Order: sequence, then structure tokens, then C-alpha cells
Amino acid sequence: MTLNFSEHSLKNSNKSSQEVDKALDYLWHLINRRRVTEAVTACQQFNQTHQNNAEGWYANSFLHFQLKKFDLALQFIDHAVEKEPSKPDWQLHKAHTLLMMANIAEAKMITDALVKHQYSDVDFCAELALLLNKMSDFHQSIQFYHRAISLIKGEGEEAKRQKAQLCFNVASIQRYLGDIDAAKASLNMAISLNKWDFEAYLLRASLNKQTSKDNHIAELEGLLKQNIKNSLGKTQLYYALAKEYEDIDNYNKSFDSLVLGAKSRRANMRYDVSHDILTIKQIIQNFDQYFFDSVLNKQHPPCVNSEAIFVLGLPRTGSTLVERIITNHSEVINAGELNNFALQMVEQVKLMVNDRALPAPQSKLDLVSLTKQLDFSTLGQAYLDSTRTNTSQSANFVDKLPLNSLYVGLIHLSLPAAKIIHVKRHPLDTCYAIYKQLFTHGYPFSYDLHELGQYYIAHHQLMLHWKTVLPKDAIYEIAYENLLDNTEQQAKLLIDHCELTWQPQCLSFEKNTAPSTTASATQVRQGIYKTSQGKCRHYQQQLAPLKAQLEQAGICCD
Repeated sequence: MTLNFSEHSLKNSNKSSQEVDKALDYLWHLINRRRVTEAVTACQQFNQTHQNNAEGWYANSFLHFQLKKFDLALQFIDHAVEKEPSKPDWQLHKAHTLLMMANIAEAKMITDALVKHQYSDVDFCAELALLLNKMSDFHQSIQFYHRAISLIKGEGEEAKRQKAQLCFNVASIQRYLGDIDAAKASLNMAISLNKWDFEAYLLRASLNKQTSKDNHIAELEGLLKQNIKNSLGKTQLYYALAKEYEDIDNYNKSFDSLVLGAKSRRANMRYDVSHDILTIKQIIQNFDQYFFDSVLNKQHPPCVNSEAIFVLGLPRTGSTLVERIITNHSEVINAGELNNFALQMVEQVKLMVNDRALPAPQSKLDLVSLTKQLDFSTLGQAYLDSTRTNTSQSANFVDKLPLNSLYVGLIHLSLPAAKIIHVKRHPLDTCYAIYKQLFTHGYPFSYDLHELGQYYIAHHQLMLHWKTVLPKDAIYEIAYENLLDNTEQQAKLLIDHCELTWQPQCLSFEKNTAPSTTASATQVRQGIYKTSQGKCRHYQQQLAPLKAQLEQAGICCD
């Protein structure tokens, strides 16, 4: 694919009339204010009146992209490309749209053409870098982030802040590529440019183990003494400080910092753990033994595809290590932590409700009840189709979203040939590992130890329920501690369960060059290490109420 770009094409080469410019400004005003109905109508009217105006077609495409109506977004951006085929902005947006439609081949054709040219627009280079990152073209992504950084002129605060953000983006990619030294250098650059880049301090602390002679504790404590109004930023500093204190074995100060960070995070969240517990109870009540027995007698021919390997359980239990062992096999790829099953489940419920004229779900509890009526084979195929952006290159793939554990029953019904692997770990080690992790998204129960205990108990009961109502071989359980103590034996059993031929490289998971975007991205490249095993013993006093809570629920913590 050849595109004839010129520097001039990055600018609007057509001098629109004042009237057209005013109409375009109004379109963007509606879009940016999220006045969706008005924006859709205004875009349609503009396109009808000004059919040769590429900016108008782009605005309509952008709007429908935001609405996740990617087929229409593609249709509209094609009009813009037809009017101005050499404008890279339109090509970039089209590639992004194609990617969201899982049309990787066509999206890559466009990006392969785009990367052959030099650009002097900062935002364009940064957007191209972001898209390349999404397409797993990580090295090219880094190059265009660096290009964007080099284009930022001036030494003002805004220029420094913008450079710092791009340096952080580079560091994030370098981290999950395993280039830890480069990531550290990028983060130090980000911090030197913007001392208030709080996320950079947290990521830097996670890259390696600090020592008593080489750490950032004084710097972090100094920052925390200042009047920081950014609540998330303060939280990030506390978590960074907790990590560095733990690294140098100052466990009391580590836990004190962790409590302050967790309280800061929890205070700025609207969350009620009882709602999640009610949902889990509803799942258990609805998907009982009677339901599974009745479904097996009525079900349409199942989706027999066996590509998917679900690695699930609570976060921070060692699932990344399990995933790395499996994906080091030549016939398996790492698809990442996919939300696809839950999203397709919700989408199938919407379609079913419309087709059957059923009342729409008003709550999570309603949604759980409606999922019992789904066509499970259709759900399984819809899930597989939705993953093709990530999974079209190999015979098998691993979906490592931890809380797919909520959908184990639906997964088994929808994809009975899929493998479901439940990773377990000592209860207190699990809870402490969750508590000390500041998650980017999800797991709101993790910032208060009592709420964490409540959720752990409910999740434990759910997994016991799945083991009871599903066939004996539906769920394969592996204990993190057993994997550490008997790695080769456990790895061979794991690979055998996945119906794969044993390959010795499965044990060399630290050499796995595939990117890891999880919280364990640094650790998985260290090989087998046991420093995190039994970590909770350093906090026996602090975790005593949690231990009592779990034991009262019948969960052994010895």
C-alpha cells in the first residue's frame, strides 16, 4: 500500500468558507459536550449539505467511533479518505476503526504505510504511537513516542508536562517488554520534567527491588510532606513508599504507608462490597445443580471450539506465572486479560431481551437471572469472534482475566471444550498481595482489609460451588506454592491438562519475549523466586483481624 504524504497534508489545505467553519465548530461543540442525539442529526445534515467536505465526514466517523458503532464509523471515514486520500489523519483514524472491528490485516496495511513517513505534528505522532502499541507493534510505538517528544518545543511547564507524559508511556512499554533499565531511565526523565508525575514514582518503585543504599524513600517522604491536593497522586506516592520500605525489610513502615494509601484510595471511591456479595450469591442460587442437569438435557449442539484456555481466580495468586508457562508453548499465545466474555454475555442478553420482548435487566441480579436463558453455543461463538484481534495467530490462546471466575458456569456451557484453570494461593498471602497492589481498574474491594475479607470469602464459596455442580474435570486447580516447590512436575501436569505435547521451553518462561501488561510484568522475567511466598508472616499482627475473619468462615489460614 503506497500513500503519497506531504508535510502540507497534515494541515487543512482547503480554505473553508466562514459559514462551513462555523458549522464544523458547532458539530465539534455538540460532540465534545456529548449531546449525542443533536450531534448525530447535525452531522447527518452537514454531510448532506457539504458532501465534499472531508472534515465533516471525519467528525461523523469520530462520533460513531465514540458510540462504538464501528461499521458506521468506517463508512464515514471512507468518505473522508475518498475526498482527501493523502491526509494521514484520516488514514490513522481508519486504521483505529478497523482494529476495533478486529480487521487487523487492513489496519496493519495502513500503519505499515504510515510509519514510512516523517511527521512534524506532535499529536499525530503520539496518536500513531498509541495505535501501534494497541496493535502490539511495540518497538515502532516507542520510536513514534520519541519522535513526538523531540517535536515538543520550549521549556515551559506545559511542554515539560507533555514530554513527561510521553516518557511515561515509553516506560510502560519498555517495562512490559522486559527492558527494565530503559524503563527506569524513561521514568527518571519523566520525573525530572514533572515532579508531580505521581504515577511515574509508583511505576519506578515496581521495576526492581530497592536496597538500603539505593532507594527513593527520602524523595517520596519529602513529597508526601508537601500539600498534595491530588488524592490519587498522594495514594500513588504512599504505595510507592510502601513498596520501597518492604524492599529494605522495614515492614512496619511499609504497612503504615500502605494503610494510608489504601485509605486515601478508598475514601475517593463509591463502592459497596455487599452488592458484589449479593451478585455472587445470586450466581450460586441460579446456577445450581438442577439448572445444569436440566440444561444438559435440552442444550443445542455446543460450540466445540477448544482454542480458549481460561486462567482465572483472584488477582495476585500466581496466574501470570501459570500463563507464562502455558504461553511459552509454541502452539499457544497470550491474549491478555480480556473483558470479552463478560461483554459478549451482556450483548447476548440485550439481543435476547429485544428478540423475546422481555423486560430489560435493571440490576446485576436481573442480569444474572437472564443469563440462564441464553443460547450458550451462540455466546461461545460470539466470545471467540470478539477475540480475533488478539487470537487469530495460534491454535490456542490464554485469556487471563482473573474474575472470569464469576462466569465459570457460563464458560463451561458456552465452550465445553475450553480449559478452565483456577490458580490458588495461601489465603493470607493472596489477601495481602491484593491489598498492597494499587490497581489501575477494578477490584474496589481491595482497599479495606475487612471488605477484602468479605469478598475473599464470597469468592471462595463461589469456586467451591463450581467444583460441586460442574463435572469433575471441568476445572483444573493449581496451587501457587506447589508450582514454586515442584515447578517441572506441576508444569508438565498443567501442559498435559491443556492437551498439549510437553515442550521443555515451557520451563524457560523468564525468556518469554511476549509482552506482559499485568502487575507482575517485572517478576515474570526473573524466573522462579520464592520471596513473595509467605510474605504475610511479616505482618501477623496487622493481618490478625483478617485471619480471624477468614477462619470464622471456615477458611484455613495455617
